Amino acid sequence: METSLLGLEDWARLEERLGGAAALAASAQEHGALLRRRGVRDAAVLLRLALMYGPGGQSLRSLSALAEMAGVAELSDVALLNRLQRAADWLEALCRDYLARVAARVTPELTACPTRLIDASVIQGPGRTAWRLHLCFAPHEQRMVAASITPLKQGERLDRLASQPNEIRIGDRGYPQPDGLRNTCEAGADVLVRITWNSVHLLDAAGRPIDWTCLFTQAEQQGTLDLPVLVSKPRGGFSPLPLRLVMIRKPPQAAATARLKARRASRKQQRQRTDPRTLAAADFLILLTSLDAESFPLRALGALYRLRWQVELAFKRLKSLLHMDALRARHPDLARAWLYAHLLFALLVEQTVTDIEAIPP
Repeated sequence: METSLLGLEDWARLEERLGGAAALAASAQEHGALLRRRGVRDAAVLLRLALMYGPGGQSLRSLSALAEMAGVAELSDVALLNRLQRAADWLEALCRDYLARVAARVTPELTACPTRLIDASVIQGPGRTAWRLHLCFAPHEQRMVAASITPLKQGERLDRLASQPNEIRIGDRGYPQPDGLRNTCEAGADVLVRITWNSVHLLDAAGRPIDWTCLFTQAEQQGTLDLPVLVSKPRGGFSPLPLRLVMIRKPPQAAATARLKARRASRKQQRQRTDPRTLAAADFLILLTSLDAESFPLRALGALYRLRWQVELAFKRLKSLLHMDALRARHPDLARAWLYAHLLFALLVEQTVTDIEAIPP
């Protein structure tokens, strides 16, 4: 991104997308981002500075000089650092409010249940600092509808971002935690997550632990498997959650690749042999879902799960095009300001692309 962000010709349109100049000012005041106007005359200027520091790729020193040359703001790099640190909560609120408006405008899909892809990615900072970006992506709209940035210790959970009734929430192998599954289902949403044979404690309909060896043999004979199970925890305090276990055979090449990866992982962990259940599992896509078999047969579940590549592309765009993974800030508040400035800019770009695609040829 170029330094022209300091003099956007159509800044009024950008302000309007964020609720207007008055709303920006009120929000900045509410979140303590603009308690003093010395050097920074209004919220719009502060937002420009944040965008230049984040997606604009400017250092604090160069940004201070550029802002003064353009007549936008006059403040030292130290004063700018303090302003941006105090703006972190405000930039987070701008992203949250913008995403709420996006979610309200998302058009109904062809199915009665909107599809939402859930994933997270680690963003490394200087030294050993790291953050986790959580996304909820609407594949049919090709846009983010919810997001959050947390410290790395806050792991991936299916309920990290609030779910809506009737949506189908899809996650990979990092998301089959019992509490997250239950909370999502109790919020009125359905779940579809990929699992491994040892990633979640499952019981059969009679309450007995699943015999995976027997299930893999059955799936090998039939080609697929579809049966009711109960999600549980090895220790008490969790009422079993009824879901549906599905196994879909992978293409031969994909299965061979998965078996090779499993053997390499065993050697890396200095195991003498790979667990036979791990090798058997490599032949199948194993899914856990609350969707009913009549409305969502095996083929439909496989097609739904294959949508996940779209949220992975969203992360690649954030990192390769907007360089969101080039975090230089070490202080937590400055890092959050940098990250949320990137996220806000990405949301505005998505809206621009949507507007352009809506123009008839």
